[in-house]
Amino acid sequence: FRPAWGQLGDLRIRLPTKVAFQVLSGTLPPHIKKAVIQNLLFKPSRLAAIKLSSNCANITYAIHEVPFPLSDFRNLDFLVPNPYPAGFTLCKTIVFHDDRQLAQNTSNYMNMLLPLDLQKKGIIQHYHSAMSTEYLKTVFEDFASPTGVC
Repeated sequence: FRPAWGQLGDLRIRLPTKVAFQVLSGTLPPHIKKAVIQNLLFKPSRLAAIKLSSNCANITYAIHEVPFPLSDFRNLDFLVPNPYPAGFTLCKTIVFHDDRQLAQNTSNYMNMLLPLDLQKKGIIQHYHSAMSTEYLKTVFEDFASPTGVC
């Protein structure tokens, strides 16, 4: 897991015992959970795990065939229709990557699939932790808004 988590045990030792300490994660496989419990000096008998489903009515999970090598951006061409119909609005979609540069390159590629007049409108954005707080807030709010562009 993230190296900084390994240092949180040092912080926890310095805090008074009455200070509540919690761990929140979207994903926590058993081996990582064990490491977190050990590194943060949690007592297993005092832990409470709350697991909530990510199934929401407004989220659709899909499986799509990958006809090309994983590094080939053409695997994402299905997200932008060709030809692009006049007045068409893309469905809000998130494509996850585990590499910032790949996320940016994917965004650049996907933007090139749009008609020229839409390519610099912010319809397709990349988003990762190294970006400014202002940029992240703006893109998130735009994506979350029903009237947002991206």
